[in-house]
Amino acid sequence: MPTNLQFASDLSDALRHVLREARESQVLSLGEVATRSGLNRQAITFIEKGDRRPSTETLSRLAMALGMKPSEVWAKAEARMPPKQWKQMLTQAVDSD
Repeated sequence: MPTNLQFASDLSDALRHVLREARESQVLSLGEVATRSGLNRQAITFIEKGDRRPSTETLSRLAMALGMKPSEVWAKAEARMPPKQWKQMLTQAVDSD
């Protein structure tokens, strides 16, 4: 059974893939997203590579720069996670109370 830490890491990985895929599907450069979001191009590179995890504010800024609501980014990331993994994590969370 995956741990909460592993699950969070997997979800973070899914988030970065959603962000990169959205940028690439719109044929936007890192520089264009940086300009739109007000973030540093290097920071966006680190996020897309998985070297950094974005804060809620950074995730929101990136989502809006890509023409998405932050909730859309989360929903797409959640959809990338296997349903079995969600069920295990939710069961584990309820059992730990």
